[in-house]
Amino acid sequence: MTADATSALFVREAHRVVRDLFAANPRRYWVDFLMTMLVVYTAFAVYIVAPWFSVAQAGAFVICGLAMFRAMVFTHEINHQRGAAFGPFTFVWNVLCGIPFLMPSFLYGDHKDHHTNSAYGTWSDPEYLRRTAGWRLRVFAFLLLPILYPILVAVRFLFVTPLALLSSRMDRLAWTCGSSLYVMNESYRREYDAAASARSRWIQEVACCAWAWLVASLATMGYMPLSAVAKTYLVFLFWISLNQVRTLVAHRYTNDADAPVSYLYQLLDTNTFPRGRWLPELWAPVGLRYHALHHLLPTLPYHAMGEAHARLMRELPPGSPYHQTVKSGLWPVLISTVLDRKQEMPLQHAGASATMLEDRRDSQ
Repeated sequence: MTADATSALFVREAHRVVRDLFAANPRRYWVDFLMTMLVVYTAFAVYIVAPWFSVAQAGAFVICGLAMFRAMVFTHEINHQRGAAFGPFTFVWNVLCGIPFLMPSFLYGDHKDHHTNSAYGTWSDPEYLRRTAGWRLRVFAFLLLPILYPILVAVRFLFVTPLALLSSRMDRLAWTCGSSLYVMNESYRREYDAAASARSRWIQEVACCAWAWLVASLATMGYMPLSAVAKTYLVFLFWISLNQVRTLVAHRYTNDADAPVSYLYQLLDTNTFPRGRWLPELWAPVGLRYHALHHLLPTLPYHAMGEAHARLMRELPPGSPYHQTVKSGLWPVLISTVLDRKQEMPLQHAGASATMLEDRRDSQ
C-alpha cells in the first residue's frame, strides 16, 4: 500500500469514528467567549488599579493573562469554522478582542497554509520551525520574541497602516511581511491574494489604526498613566510567552525536506497532551492540547475534541499513528525540543496500522 493510500485510509477511519461530532455548537462558542471576555476585562481593571506587587495585582495579572490567551485562541476556531453563525461571532470577536488587542482576525487568515500537504513543514509554512543549523539558538530566539511582539503590533498599526493606505507598494509590503500572526518561519511571505483587498481586512486595519492612535495620544497627553501602559505590556508579554511555549511543543519538527507530506505525516509530526484536566486547558486552551487531532480533522470544533480523542484512543488499533502522538506532559517535550533531541518519525508503524484497519473493515 502506498503512503498516500495509507494516509487516506487512516483519515477515513478516524472520520468514521467521530463523524457525528463535526457539528459546531454556536451557543457553546458564544457563552465561552463572552464569559472569557468578562473575566478578561474584570481582571484587567483590578490589575491596573491594584498597587504594584500586591497580592491582588499578582492574582489579577495571572487571571487576566490566561483569559486573554484563551480569548485570542478563538481566532484559530474562526479560521477553521464556517457557516452563517460564525459571521456575527467573528464580528463580535474582533470588536471585543481582536481590535482592542491589535490582533484582528485577518492576521490569521494564512493559517490554512499550515494544514496543506504541499506547504506543511516547508519554507511555505508560517507556523513551522525548520531544523536548520543552530537549532538551539533559533529556539532561544523564538522564546525571546514575545519581548518585541507587543511593540511590533503597535508599530504595525500606528505607522504601517497609514502608509499602506497611501501607497500600493507599501500595502503589498505590509501584507506580505507584516500581516501574519504567530510566524515561526522567518523566510515566510504571505501571498498577496484576494484577502489583501477584502473590505473586511481594511475595516479591521483602519479600526486597529484608530485604536492604536487613540491609546498613544491619551498616553502622550498624560490622560493615561504610563504605569498603565507598562502593566498592559507585561500582561501581554505573559500570555504571548505562554503561547510561544505552547506553539513550540505542538510539533516534532521532523520535516527537513522542503517537500509535500501526507496528512498521516502531519499527524505523526504533531503532539497530543491528554493528561490532566485543568492545567493543559490553561497553557493549551480551546482544544489546542489535542493538536494532532486537529491536524487529522481540522474542522472538528474544539468542544468535541475531548470526546473525539477518547473515541479514537478506544476504537483505533493499539499502537496506531494517533496513539503515537500522545505525550506524557509539557516539560519532557519542551526540554527535548530545546536540547534538540530530534524524534524519528514512526512511519513504519503506520503501514501496520493501515493493515489492521483494512482487516477490521473486511471483518465488518
